[in-house]
Amino acid sequence: MNVKSDDERKSKVLKIRLNDREFAKLKQYTEESGLRSMSQYIYNSILATPIIELTDEELAPDKARFKEIADSINSIAIQVNQTGNIYPEDMQEIRQGIDEISARLAEYQSKLERFAVTPQTFRAIVDKAHEDVRK
Repeated sequence: MNVKSDDERKSKVLKIRLNDREFAKLKQYTEESGLRSMSQYIYNSILATPIIELTDEELAPDKARFKEIADSINSIAIQVNQTGNIYPEDMQEIRQGIDEISARLAEYQSKLERFAVTPQTFRAIVDKAHEDVRK
């Protein structure tokens, strides 16, 4: 027998604001999921969403490199504003910086996509959550 304390029995309320379009989408997704309520759908969606934590220490090298690139582009912009001239090598440096940033951001996006929850995984998580609630 599973006996819960008073604290475990108390429900907490979470309020969210949705515009009409967002609410309609939530209603549609709830109906498609087969769950009885929006609350259940939201709860199960939260369970199905992985929490990804990146520390400043992990991001520090990229942040430092992005700052170097931004500083370089800024100094080129200052020079262009002062002289009215932009040189091919400056344009090349800007392109290389943007390409480097884009490539690094694509790597981050690829890593995040590995955490994506498929509809099948979501259904399995919902089913598991239902079993846990019934216990």
